[in-house]
Amino acid sequence: MDVYQQVEEWNFAISVEGYNNLLWAHDEMEWDFTQSYLEDAPVVLTKALHKVLPLSWELKDFVLPDRDVLIRRWCIKNHSGQTVSLKLWQYSNFHINERYRYNTTQYSKDIDGVMHYHSNTVIALFSNRTISAFQCGKDAKEHIKALNLNGRVQDMSSCGAVMWNLGTVGAYDDVSIDIYLIAESSIKNVLEAVKDLKAQDVSLIERNIYKHWEEIYRNSCLRVDNEKIDRLYKRSIMVFHLLSHSDLGGILAAPEVDEDFLYCGGYGFCWGRDAAYVANAIDIAGYHDIVDKFYLWAASAQCSDGSWAQRYYLDGSVAPNWGLQIDETGSILWGIWEHYKITRNMEFLSRMWPSIKKGAYFLISYKDSYTGLPADCYDIWEERVGQHTYSAAAVYGGLINAANSAKAMGFDKDAEIWNKNAHDVKRAIEKLCWEQEANHFVRSLKVDKGILYKDYTIDVSLLGLVYPFRVFDARDERMMSTAKLIETRLWSPKIGGIKRYENDIYRGGNPWILTTLWLAYYYTLIDEDDKAKELFEWAVDRATSMGLFPEQIHRNTGQPAWVVPLTWSHAMFVLVLKQLIDKRIIKGNTMKGEMNFGRYN
Repeated sequence: MDVYQQVEEWNFAISVEGYNNLLWAHDEMEWDFTQSYLEDAPVVLTKALHKVLPLSWELKDFVLPDRDVLIRRWCIKNHSGQTVSLKLWQYSNFHINERYRYNTTQYSKDIDGVMHYHSNTVIALFSNRTISAFQCGKDAKEHIKALNLNGRVQDMSSCGAVMWNLGTVGAYDDVSIDIYLIAESSIKNVLEAVKDLKAQDVSLIERNIYKHWEEIYRNSCLRVDNEKIDRLYKRSIMVFHLLSHSDLGGILAAPEVDEDFLYCGGYGFCWGRDAAYVANAIDIAGYHDIVDKFYLWAASAQCSDGSWAQRYYLDGSVAPNWGLQIDETGSILWGIWEHYKITRNMEFLSRMWPSIKKGAYFLISYKDSYTGLPADCYDIWEERVGQHTYSAAAVYGGLINAANSAKAMGFDKDAEIWNKNAHDVKRAIEKLCWEQEANHFVRSLKVDKGILYKDYTIDVSLLGLVYPFRVFDARDERMMSTAKLIETRLWSPKIGGIKRYENDIYRGGNPWILTTLWLAYYYTLIDEDDKAKELFEWAVDRATSMGLFPEQIHRNTGQPAWVVPLTWSHAMFVLVLKQLIDKRIIKGNTMKGEMNFGRYN
């Protein structure tokens, strides 16, 4: 979810009769961990082997596709030749709707579990075993450490604890327990949902999860004949589905990692910029309904002046932001036409027309009369205010594709106006953003008291002049010389990969997955296929052990850094993969017959 981080802490501990130490399951000093996905589904298997005791556990976590339920399936194994007596302890501290006050924690006999609630949000924890002891209240964790819960039934606190006596486990035997977390809008709904869940076979629920994802992958339009790359492709499809709101349509940039904005501005929001790339990748993968929903959601979220805000919550309300970033508006207008080109769904284009029209006329209005470029706004990286070459490219691409939409629908006058304004922007880019002596496009301009200042920093976003916005041909000599400088100046010297721009300091200045793949995409357009494949393989080799693409790779260690997964990283992987398959650099094919364009006509 993009709004509330409900869980402050939810941890488990194991106690072994005759052993004094309480074994917290998340303690890296106690356990050696491994983690993986099962059967390419978002079913996470975590394994832990104790560093000293002959004890291990396995934990399978999965969320139901159609309701707000997480199931944790524990299996604890005794590796000794003697019997042991085990207890499992659960500590929960839930700040419901991020409220530090007015929470209630209550043991419910009806569900034999603990409920955390505030207002119209209730989160319940229960299992398929009978609870042996419980406690509600602020001191619950201390009582777990003392192995003695006091039985307090209810408290105006966010904390609770329960204990399940798992009994005696024989030599080389194991014991299992299934634990459920369910979120509902009322206690009444929780009671009904728990009754329903307890009546179901949890093993059958798990099997249906695998079947659900098998069906999703079966509907993909790309086929990859390389096991490693196919695994990453399926992970990308998984990320696209999990970070797209199935009902409302918004697409998250990433799971939230910094909700207090201590190190960045937060990631758990929808940016039109990221989402336009992601939507295009989702279309290429064949999941057009997701893209339909996204653009219809975008239309509903559009500002009254025709622009799109920098970022949004998934309910369409404007999220915290720094100010106008005009490439968001250009990107969405660009993406609407790209979606139509694939689906040929005229009904979709008709529904989007009012939004297209408002957006295109906003882009025309937001122009600096002195330079002819889009007026001052934040850049693609949301760090600088000025007139940016990438932003101008996005405006050009947005207006050209808006004009294409207008022409397809018979609004020739609008198409003529938008085409003219797009080419005015292109001429301004050629006049002011190209620097002959430096032999590259500049990153940004700034006008101050009639004096024009230029930023000569090499920035990977200059590739946006070719892809995706097609201001210039990829073989334009100016673009080729700019791309050459991107390759040489932004290459991370120790571990490789492309940084965002010269002297980048964000998170220390690391190479990014999406920037490296951006250059790879450019190289496919100029038939530098060996370079494209090399950059693509660099990214592939730096996915996590779970097959997820981070935002960045640490400049010294070569390990994934900061956000994991970043949806835009996965989008660029799919976009470049499609190029490499089409050019037969990677074995695979596009299942065009399965794309079912006919139903969109």
